[in-house]
Amino acid sequence: MLAYTSDSAYPWKSELDRFRTEAEQARLAEPSGWDRSRKIALIEDIVRAYSVYQQENGAIMDPFSDRERYYSTPAYAFAAAVLVKNGRTDLLSSAAAALTHSISLVVRGEVRDNHADFFPILMLRAYMLLQPLLPEQATQWAAELERIQPEETYVFTMSKMNNPNRMINWNAIMISGEYLRYREQLASEGIEWMDQYLESYHLPRFTALGLYQDGPLDRPNSPLAYDIATRYHLGVMLDAGYDGSCSSSLAEYIRRGAFTSLLTLSPLGEIPPRGRSSQHQWNEAAAAYVFSSHASAAKQIGDLVMSGVFARAANLCFAAVDRWKMEDGRLNIVRNRYAPTVRHGYEIYTNHTCYNLWTVAALANAYLCDPGDEVAELPIPSEIGSRVLQMDGWFETITASVPGQQIVLHTALNDPYTVPGLVRIHQQGLPGLIGPAAAGHAVSGFTEFSEGETKAISYCPAWRTTDGQWHSLAAGIPCGVEYNRDAGINPSDGGGAVVFNVAEDQGQATNTFTVDWVGPLVGLKALRTYYTQRPGLLTVTYEFEGEIEAAGAVIPLMYSDGEEQAVITVSGDHVRCEYCGAYVESTVLDKGGEVHLQDYTVASRNGLLKEVRMIVSGSQRITFTVRLGRI
Repeated sequence: MLAYTSDSAYPWKSELDRFRTEAEQARLAEPSGWDRSRKIALIEDIVRAYSVYQQENGAIMDPFSDRERYYSTPAYAFAAAVLVKNGRTDLLSSAAAALTHSISLVVRGEVRDNHADFFPILMLRAYMLLQPLLPEQATQWAAELERIQPEETYVFTMSKMNNPNRMINWNAIMISGEYLRYREQLASEGIEWMDQYLESYHLPRFTALGLYQDGPLDRPNSPLAYDIATRYHLGVMLDAGYDGSCSSSLAEYIRRGAFTSLLTLSPLGEIPPRGRSSQHQWNEAAAAYVFSSHASAAKQIGDLVMSGVFARAANLCFAAVDRWKMEDGRLNIVRNRYAPTVRHGYEIYTNHTCYNLWTVAALANAYLCDPGDEVAELPIPSEIGSRVLQMDGWFETITASVPGQQIVLHTALNDPYTVPGLVRIHQQGLPGLIGPAAAGHAVSGFTEFSEGETKAISYCPAWRTTDGQWHSLAAGIPCGVEYNRDAGINPSDGGGAVVFNVAEDQGQATNTFTVDWVGPLVGLKALRTYYTQRPGLLTVTYEFEGEIEAAGAVIPLMYSDGEEQAVITVSGDHVRCEYCGAYVESTVLDKGGEVHLQDYTVASRNGLLKEVRMIVSGSQRITFTVRLGRI
């Protein structure tokens, strides 16, 4: 039997091999309950919720802006076509009308919101499913699809932009769809032009871990949402048979990225947050495809261990999306309960209908490559063993997991949109937001908030200097250049850096590591943070070197998701937050330690946070614990 693994150059190969051994020795995981029938039912719920918004011409209207938006209609066409393939034949005319309208928009150059680059992958997937069912209509579709000229039709092309820095995820997504058009013999061009784009602008963006760095080539801002989305689309292209000059290199990067996503997936089935579009449901929908595809690839070579692990990862992603389904079948597209009209936690480009239907299209792709219900689920890395991992490239993210719990730290000191410190705690069996699940930003960046202060907040060190002023690590350091949300920030701007070290004597259920924060931090010569993670208990120490009056720790607490409000109590040396049947409790261990709840609320993608400050006066060190559990 062959083992489904990466090549020897994969930086986390030793971690991957160690996990594989743990998985081989583990019992079968408690079944997630996400079999194929449940997956297609979720897809159907979302599609039927939007079928009522379809117009006579096939377009899907957004009820909140009363017009067709982005690529909602082709996404609907594809997801509905998958349902038709699975016996929901009453949706055939609806899917066909949406496809006809989508093709017409592209050919006429009338795509809504100038997003033509996202259409081909969705249109071609729908066409391939519907063509055998409607051969006469498919002849008309084919004739129209043959008229597309990529360099003229799409937006993010070199002929339109003449800028290598702009050949970002849009271009890769377009290429994935254009390959399907070529495969269906509907394109006059070959694949050489695709190879050129891939070799010149996309392969150079991959890190050794297989992560895709979106943004300008010389300063990628590297959102993890656009890493997973781009790998998802390029994976569809590879699975469809792409065998061009870049195929072997691309396939290895895609395989490495799948292992990296697996090793950093939370026990709740969510990828780490970082950058724009974080905590949108389509993040996990794209991940569901990545994991399903690799589960099937592992199964094909007879590796039932990695097939079972990847299958469970995909199932947990489906569950992560499903947790945010509303009563009518639509999704809260960002992980909060605010009404869609409020747009809390949305990006400036976020659209409710589009991101519901893009999400269901990704889930539909995952369903099509599902390895089957006969594959037995095995635990994912965050459910067994212990590991601390630092992402490479410009991602500046550390994940640490012990059985059933994962924490995420960001290490960029100068990025006001991705603030430093511990930003998420996920624990199996608890609501995802209790940890909490997101930091506050120093600037809103792309994100819109309906209430709460825009303020940098995470689990991080704070200190009072001799002038009586408080400072926190989350506030970061001046980068020396004006922040640009589109271009991102160079981690070296301002002189910030981190030194990361993991203890050599890691146990099976314990992580111990340190992070030294280097940079012009006001009043400090040095700052070291210590983390010891055990199941159910996190112990953190902050050690300061400098002329300070007091050592402190910032504790972010979940306060409101827009519907459910937490109960927060401060008592002596600890603070407790109760939310949705769970609690998180932090206790300062130093003698004389004080706990102060601040009176303002801080905006986050999940809703509102409250800030607690722990203080030990006259000290250069503070230690506290964090416990999570069920009430």
